[in-house]
Amino acid sequence: MSSWGNDNGILLEQGIALLSSLSDRMYLQKQNNSESSVGEHIRHVIEHYQMFLEGIQIGHIDYDKRKRDPSLEENRLHAINRLHELFTFFETKYLPLGQILVSQNYNPDLPTPIVTSTVERELLFLVSHTVHHYAIIALILIEEEGVIPPYFGYSPATLYSKLQSKQV
Repeated sequence: MSSWGNDNGILLEQGIALLSSLSDRMYLQKQNNSESSVGEHIRHVIEHYQMFLEGIQIGHIDYDKRKRDPSLEENRLHAINRLHELFTFFETKYLPLGQILVSQNYNPDLPTPIVTSTVERELLFLVSHTVHHYAIIALILIEEEGVIPPYFGYSPATLYSKLQSKQV
């Protein structure tokens, strides 16, 4: 796995482990006063990775062009398969590093901004975005003992810091 895709690969593996331990009911159910299910958060994460991969092929990542595939949030096994495909990509494919255009609109009343970024920066964004949604998933599942893998929803930087402090 390329060093730039390593943290993303680790997070994708965490997602696979989590979904493999969940029942279909837990994947679909909105728990603990959450407005979203685990499946909805996983779909959102997967679609950001899909937009990233499509975008690096054409030189422009447009996170707004997500297809919002309901089958990813409704079918846990389908989501696991998609996470496996993404993990395999990061494990086996070369990532074309360097500049790329990125667009994402936060205000539909304004034109969509298009900015220059880098593939490396977008990989960091994907880590941050995925960790954020994993942390929400952990809160949704907080009462489901034995389901959440250790360190699920923690930033790789936080885990590294914890490991370093234990070695002192």
